[in-house]
Amino acid sequence: MKQPPLKKWLLAACIAGTCATTQAANVEFFDDIDTGPTPLTLEQHRYLSFGEVMYDYYRHATFDAINQLLVNQQLELFDEDTDYAELLLGDLYVTYGLPDSAETIFNRLLKKDILSHTRAQTWLHKAALHYREGNLTEAAMILDGKKVDGLEAADEARRKLMLANILMAEGDFSGALDYLNGVPIETDEGRYATYNMGVALVRGGHEKQGLALLNSLLNQSADSDQALALRDRAALAAGLTQLRSGALEGAQAALRQVRSDGPFSEDALLALGLTNYRAGAIKRALPLWLEAVSRNSSHPSVQEALMLAPRAYEELGGMPQALAGYKYAATQYREALKDLQRAIENIQRSGWADNLLPEDINDAGFLPANSDDMAQGGELSYLYKLFSSNAFAQRFEHYRQIHQIKLMVEHWERSLPALVESYQIQQQTLARNLPNVRQAINQHQKEQEQLMMASDKLGMEIPNFVDMSSPEDVANAEQAIMWQKVDSMAKQFGSLPGSTHSNALRLRRMRGLLLWDIAHQSVEQREKQIQASKELEEESRILAERVAAVSLQIRDATLRTRDDLGQRLAQQQSRINEIKRMSEATLEALEQSMQDDALALLRANQKKLADQLAEAHLAVARLQDTSASGDTKQRTGS
Repeated sequence: MKQPPLKKWLLAACIAGTCATTQAANVEFFDDIDTGPTPLTLEQHRYLSFGEVMYDYYRHATFDAINQLLVNQQLELFDEDTDYAELLLGDLYVTYGLPDSAETIFNRLLKKDILSHTRAQTWLHKAALHYREGNLTEAAMILDGKKVDGLEAADEARRKLMLANILMAEGDFSGALDYLNGVPIETDEGRYATYNMGVALVRGGHEKQGLALLNSLLNQSADSDQALALRDRAALAAGLTQLRSGALEGAQAALRQVRSDGPFSEDALLALGLTNYRAGAIKRALPLWLEAVSRNSSHPSVQEALMLAPRAYEELGGMPQALAGYKYAATQYREALKDLQRAIENIQRSGWADNLLPEDINDAGFLPANSDDMAQGGELSYLYKLFSSNAFAQRFEHYRQIHQIKLMVEHWERSLPALVESYQIQQQTLARNLPNVRQAINQHQKEQEQLMMASDKLGMEIPNFVDMSSPEDVANAEQAIMWQKVDSMAKQFGSLPGSTHSNALRLRRMRGLLLWDIAHQSVEQREKQIQASKELEEESRILAERVAAVSLQIRDATLRTRDDLGQRLAQQQSRINEIKRMSEATLEALEQSMQDDALALLRANQKKLADQLAEAHLAVARLQDTSASGDTKQRTGS
């Protein structure tokens, strides 16, 4: 007997059931596939990555910033066409003392057709590189030309400051002033430039012009510790200049503006006492020197005041106070010599430079060193002068940077065994699971293809109009079951018990009512079938995309089992050992160089203190001899 054709509603129900069964079986398998957020574009990815670099740059973590840039270059996120990243990398190379690498980048940028603003910035960076390396002539040729036209205000101020410093070094003070006049004095750059220009003019014999610049700083408001310290320094420089030239009233007016708790208060107390002493007001000078004597005895100005205070007592006739003062000075000099000797011994120990490193590797304060340890060793007051030297400060900065590289390499070395072990575990896991996963995804792919073909066939077989020749095709599931039963009874009516005329009428009436009910809802039911077919096609398409995504992951995992990462990881140990060896050798050379400079400075201070101690002993002996001589004369006379 020929079986009846498969009804469309039954096919739809079976396909929907198959789809639901397939999806239910694969829910756990596809849960880890993220189909929600849209992936970032290349420019968006670059924007976020460069933001991370700038965050490290502005918090003075320059090593982290340069590392981020180099990693992104290896990932091909930044390349030679990302001019802003290249310019920043060149600037960081300058900071890290790599002028050749920096100039290579700058020259490459200048050969390209880049924006005029970026081109001007690149020329400025190249000029700054020459300026830093001491090639002042080449720097001036760039800074004074049209290549740097179009700079922003901050970069323009930087250009003028470099030109002014170059002209000052050449002795052209009038030319330097022309450039400085265009730099706002309210900025930190303007304040430092004005101070440097004022001091340079004084040293060059243009005292009046130099004092005018220094005094202009005294009238400026200061809202930071750095600005306040610079104003104190300008007041001290102006006061000392006028003290040397004999303008005592002007010197006193300038020196009184130095803060009593600032970093230059000891120098100001000494100098202000000298102005009163030279004016003949010894009684006014004495309290100032006594105040200085109560300060840190390792400060050079305090050490000078230790001899000046008893000298003032002596001139005022207070011989007992003068003798006590000289004895106190001798005691302080001896203690200072002991502190200085301890500092020398501390510096001569191995690892002295490591003790200078601050706890925060990104610290960029006034003194970028561990001042607490230096103060305990008696080095702080003596080494401030050392750190004010640009050459020593650059060597210490290089020491910090190389030490940071060494720490990072050691961290990599500690992480390397874990990386190798993780790679081996990953390889074993992939080799064990990939065959089963590959077989499972192939089966799912076949089922998905069958489902897609069935859904396409179902969609094509739905007619464009309502066809009542096959009522079951436009009926819902309940109506279709009822129609199947009624139609079967009608076909077998004569052979069934109770096949009477009245039952035939009832069956015909029921058949007609059922046909009317199916026809009444046929349009709505047809729309539901079309919608269900579209949903089935969409679900089949999504399932195909998921299967393709998993297939791609399996292909990537297969490639991972064939890469040379394990071999490259094994080779990293030799590279790490070589970098550590070079870093340690460089650190040792830098430490030795800094030790030599520090010891030379401390021994010069040691010699000066020894001379002052001898002078104090001679003064004590002189006063004691005078006192003994006076007592002898008094006894003889009596």
